[in-house]
Amino acid sequence: MAKDKQGNDLANVGVPITGAICIVPYSEDNVITRTMISKKNATPKLPEVYARSTAALGLIANDGAPQDSTETGDPIEFWQGGYTLNGDTTIYTAFTTAEDNDLTRELCFGEKPDADGVIAVDTFTPDTKWMAYEEITYKNGNVDRRAGVIQVTANEPGQAERGSVLGRAVTVKWVRDDLYEGKAYIEAHCTPADVTATAAAAAAGKNS
Repeated sequence: MAKDKQGNDLANVGVPITGAICIVPYSEDNVITRTMISKKNATPKLPEVYARSTAALGLIANDGAPQDSTETGDPIEFWQGGYTLNGDTTIYTAFTTAEDNDLTRELCFGEKPDADGVIAVDTFTPDTKWMAYEEITYKNGNVDRRAGVIQVTANEPGQAERGSVLGRAVTVKWVRDDLYEGKAYIEAHCTPADVTATAAAAAAGKNS
């Protein structure tokens, strides 16, 4: 659809239908670049370590879908009126893991289960930094792709209610890192039209 006479376009309304959060060890080898998540790619070209079978945190609770929030420091005001520097902004994402697997345990407790499936719990907010990739797919075919470095800042276990999912409400901070241009993360908003245009341009180049 195109914009109507009022300047509105229902095709651009974001209605999430699915997504994924993948985490891998913090390493320069695991950096995701701008080109990898480019809107020109029908699918992201990620390093193999991000394979969903090993890196995805698995199912996310429907009532605990990813939600961003921010925390901003105090602004700096100057003697001359009308001049202000905004305080530094910290970006967080909260979500509720529904699966209890080795990877979610390592994220939440900072230790990978041993051969006997045992971990020694000392904290719910380990200092471990992870490379992360988050993806959200929308009903209209659009996809948001995000990559950066995260660290757990909150981890609340759910209540063990009979017949309900016992998840863990996790909040992570997107850590500013030189491996990601000193920013909190990189993000691409991709639409089916972007991929179609890229494919058409490539085909035209081959036939010229």
